[in-house]
Amino acid sequence: MEPHKRKLKIMRKFRNPNQESKPIYTDFEEIDKHLTMLNAMEGLVSMAEETGLNKTFFDKAKKYIDYIVDKQNINATQAVMLALIMEKSYGDRRVEMSDLALFLECRNIKIIQYQVDVNELVKMGMVIYCSSGYDEGYIIAPEALKAFKKDEAFKKKSLAAKTATEFFQHVYDLTHQVHEDKMSTELFLAEFERLLNENPTLPYVQSLEESECSFWDKIVLSHLSRHLVLGGNEDIPLDHIGFLEDDPHKKFDLCMAFKTGRHHLMKIGLIEHGFESGFENEESVRLTDKAKNTLLAGVTLNLKNNIMKDVVRCADISPKDLFFNSNVQTQLNSLYSLLEKERYLDICKRLEQKGMRKGFTCLFYGVPGTGKTESVLQLARRTGRDVMQVNVSDIKSKWVGESEKNIKALFDQYRNVAKTARLTPILLFNEADAIIGKRKEGAEHAVDKMENSIQNIILQEMEKLEGIMIATTNLVQNMDNAFERRFLYKVRFEKPDTEQRSRIWQSMLPKLSEKLVYKLANTYDFSGGQIENIARKCDIESILYGDDYLTDSRLEEYCRQETICQKGSGRRIGFIQ
Repeated sequence: MEPHKRKLKIMRKFRNPNQESKPIYTDFEEIDKHLTMLNAMEGLVSMAEETGLNKTFFDKAKKYIDYIVDKQNINATQAVMLALIMEKSYGDRRVEMSDLALFLECRNIKIIQYQVDVNELVKMGMVIYCSSGYDEGYIIAPEALKAFKKDEAFKKKSLAAKTATEFFQHVYDLTHQVHEDKMSTELFLAEFERLLNENPTLPYVQSLEESECSFWDKIVLSHLSRHLVLGGNEDIPLDHIGFLEDDPHKKFDLCMAFKTGRHHLMKIGLIEHGFESGFENEESVRLTDKAKNTLLAGVTLNLKNNIMKDVVRCADISPKDLFFNSNVQTQLNSLYSLLEKERYLDICKRLEQKGMRKGFTCLFYGVPGTGKTESVLQLARRTGRDVMQVNVSDIKSKWVGESEKNIKALFDQYRNVAKTARLTPILLFNEADAIIGKRKEGAEHAVDKMENSIQNIILQEMEKLEGIMIATTNLVQNMDNAFERRFLYKVRFEKPDTEQRSRIWQSMLPKLSEKLVYKLANTYDFSGGQIENIARKCDIESILYGDDYLTDSRLEEYCRQETICQKGSGRRIGFIQ
């Protein structure tokens, strides 16, 4: 006995013998009183069982078929397939074509003839295609079911979008259905084309149409863009792109083209490899800055690694007098001149014409409290530039791999801001000792590998920097040689001499007598930061107890307190008296 007949025989053993050859529903007069989508489907299904969809069935069920045909604007065969799938898949049960053959008592070969009509129902959006390995089946689309319950004509969901975010939500819906095997590649391509056609005036779509891209290129760019816009994810693994292509050979070719850098989108500069451990990761891709600036111009990107939170606006920086020796002051004056708007643009242009790097990298180094950070702020104030401060502790994530992504994202953010800012801002790595120190050779521990990865990325970014980067450090003797070579300007900040200390004391506490200023400057080898500490303490005491409270003896006591010393150890902490 043939398998499908054996299955039928087993099923009939459990039927009521008195109803074996009778239809499930016989009260057609009740159905005919008021036809709706649901009872028309019910009558059709009742008549279709065990008929093999012969001519007699089509004649008897004509009234119900015609109702569905007229209501949904489909043909007769599609109306029958729709009703059968509705019956057999209700409750999210996937129905296979062989299930319909069993219900109709016909051979599988015959039911295959109706596959084309089922596929058309899928294209219309009434039926959802589901696949899992070699198995495939169908269910009624939830939106279609809602329409049928209301006895309404089903209208396919519009893909028109008012904003880029809405557009990428549609992209997500389509790609997610492909990923979940609920949409064939053929249908996905048709739906993506409909998405583009329904949004011709959207800036993203217009930019996409103006690019040198094929239809498949547009799909890949939109997939990466939706990850970036909706999720803030930049680096996308190649297998997250490969699933869009169901042909295994084409999928392999697509991934290899990206992996080897041969893909057209990489050649025209819209896609690049991702980054991991400080180096390019050939197993992932991301949109380039060019792609972000052309395709996603005006779109807010909420990057997950948004760690550059501390931005100091030049208008908020208060002027402050700084006193340095002639060597430091000369170097700072050169930087002031260099970073003036017109001079800066002219120098960048000339460097580009000579094929040289346009980035300006500066290192301010020296003992604590000598004015390194304040010099950066005053440099920014005088040249009208904002300062984007980097919090090194935020970069170093406890999660493996996140630190590398953070540092790469940081430079990406700086580039994006620099391209849109009125004046190129200053990227400040304050107290950068922890990230520009000597790299660890033969690193085996995860922390050491992470440190090396961060440094590798910074070194690469310094090579291609188009902007202004300044790093400050106290421990220059521990700096890696590779970093030393990449800093174009290196300014050494030393403790002030007696004359400079006198000027600082007079600037901080203008009411002091010349005699006391001279005595303090000669007695205490303070940095500018230490003198400022004492001046602040004096101001606080004056506010609390009045101006008369501050005497020469108390001031000297504050100076002695500032020179903390560990008795018995023979070693002072931090300062030289």
